[in-house]
Amino acid sequence: MKPDAAFFHETMGEFILPYDAVRTAANPDQALFDFLQSTYEAAADAAKWDRDALECAPGQPGVVREI
Repeated sequence: MKPDAAFFHETMGEFILPYDAVRTAANPDQALFDFLQSTYEAAADAAKWDRDALECAPGQPGVVREI
């Protein structure tokens, strides 16, 4: 995915990642994940969330996390 594929839509007030940018990326899953992760991090930082209290390591599909 091209780094400039995602953009901020002024009217909608949100970041947009066009479908074709994901569809044509060398690794579509990673391209989508990177976009979602970056928007989450920007929101968490802007809102001053306690990220240490909220976040955990990514899980594994089909494996229940230990509490």
